Amino acid sequence: MVFNWGWFTYQSEWQRQYEPFVTVEWRPTSNFSLSFGPDFFHDFENSQYIGTYDDPLAASTFGRRYVFAELSQNTLSASIRVNWTFTPTLSLQMYVQPLISAGEYTNFKELARPSTYEFNRYGDGSSTFDGVNYVADPDGSGPAPSIPVGNPNFCFGSIRGNAVLRWEYFPGSTVYFVWTQTRSDVEDIGEFQFNHSMSRLFDATPDNIFLIKLSYWWSL
Repeated sequence: MVFNWGWFTYQSEWQRQYEPFVTVEWRPTSNFSLSFGPDFFHDFENSQYIGTYDDPLAASTFGRRYVFAELSQNTLSASIRVNWTFTPTLSLQMYVQPLISAGEYTNFKELARPSTYEFNRYGDGSSTFDGVNYVADPDGSGPAPSIPVGNPNFCFGSIRGNAVLRWEYFPGSTVYFVWTQTRSDVEDIGEFQFNHSMSRLFDATPDNIFLIKLSYWWSL
């Protein structure tokens, strides 16, 4: 068994990232191997762009409001490989890649002045933010129009896999049986829920592709 591990970290005033990873390879016999490589990635963005909204009252930003928010995103993925040689002429290769990524937006704010990294946070002072309907109001009961930013939270999941059965039915002549399947699902929630997301993925309608490739060797 081979075991490798490591991690990556990055931090600045505006962003934090953390990514531990592991790779395990198991070879119980000379004709069989299984490798498993999970990977977790956390990313925090202090000012993720949401959108630009026209407002003639936004004099300091030239009649537009540039909306941002903090984004906390967690992504879990894995690479799973199987190599199995039954005989010198018959072998099977399989690859599966599951992925779940959830991102939650909080602390919505707008750019205070051009060419700066200064923001006015909604909910401070006279401004308000409706966290249920995701509507910001730059001045509460004042004349500025409200901003329907919408719910940008997301939870995306996917599973991609393929299997290739190789049979050399005659010396130099080979037939390949290939099966590829993909599944995906998306929700407007930002919370990372592994069991919930995997359950939805297995219930999702898959896309299947079947291929057969045949080669024959002629002796001239």
